[in-house]
Amino acid sequence: MTDYPPYSDTCEECLARTRTVARPAMAVPDGEGGLIAAYRCPACGHTWTCAWGIQAGPQPPTPPADPVGLEDLVAQLRIRLAIQPPRPGAA
Repeated sequence: MTDYPPYSDTCEECLARTRTVARPAMAVPDGEGGLIAAYRCPACGHTWTCAWGIQAGPQPPTPPADPVGLEDLVAQLRIRLAIQPPRPGAA
């Protein structure tokens, strides 16, 4: 089994051809002990978000103050954070 870095995710757009693993470009805390990470596939450019519980080790970077070139990812993070339902048992 291959070990991937924390918070890695697979691009669903590439799955028909190959398994492309992406690291998060950035992440924001979800306010419930987790975070929401934003990804851009290095192979096809597809973007998406994913919610995670906090993992040990290095954390993904937060969005830059001036997100030139990353506006789409920052917008996806803000939308996901706004609509994220509370997790059961989260304090």
